[in-house]
Amino acid sequence: MRQSEFIQELKINLAEKLSEQEVEDILADYESFFTSGREEGRTDDQISRELGSPAFLAQSLLEEQDGKNNKVMNKRIANPGKRLCAFLIDSIIASIPSFIVSLFIGSAVLPFILMILFYSSPAVSLSLFSASASFHEEESYATVTDAKGQVVKTQIEQSGNKPASALIDASIAGTALYLLYSLLCTWLLKGQTLGKKMMRIKVRASTTDPASKGAIFYREFLGKILINSIPIVPLVSIFTVLFTKEHKALHDMLAGTIVTDC
Repeated sequence: MRQSEFIQELKINLAEKLSEQEVEDILADYESFFTSGREEGRTDDQISRELGSPAFLAQSLLEEQDGKNNKVMNKRIANPGKRLCAFLIDSIIASIPSFIVSLFIGSAVLPFILMILFYSSPAVSLSLFSASASFHEEESYATVTDAKGQVVKTQIEQSGNKPASALIDASIAGTALYLLYSLLCTWLLKGQTLGKKMMRIKVRASTTDPASKGAIFYREFLGKILINSIPIVPLVSIFTVLFTKEHKALHDMLAGTIVTDC
């Protein structure tokens, strides 16, 4: 069988069963087999006999493709909606320690809101906490004039208020607790945070095996803490979760993990 006849029959058997691009890639591979075979001194008939029947080859290729598709389906990839709900639950849980600490400072609402809003980007959260601490410090002083007419700064005594440094300590503690929650919780609960547990999803290796501690470290610390501290990164992750085949965030791509239904 000549190359043109072989390729044409293979194309007919694959047409409308695979995408045009996939068919073109397969045909290009088999054309290269004929080219390399002729360079070695074999005829088209000899090469086609070695390759086998085009119909049989097409059937094998289709079965292989079905196997790949089934493997992806068997991963039971969690949908983005579940991941979003788990994220919101975790952001609230991770923010509760900061909220409790802030009750003793006199500024409970703002730190709590900041921890929730910027849960995905710790550096931004810490910066805003520091800014709120500075604002709190400025508010705790008043400008007055002494007997000689000189302007002085006097601290305002407010019941229940602590110095602004306590708010800074609370912001650092809140960020540290965020790190412990995200990383250690995923370690201890074998791929789940409390939010993921409630939504019945978990982190696994891309092969669907349980995620190793190393992979979790890459995902939760290097990916979600360090890299996500660059403000644009969480925004990019939103698009990758929505539009990639396995709904992977950038930290999943870094660690070689997926999020699946339990």
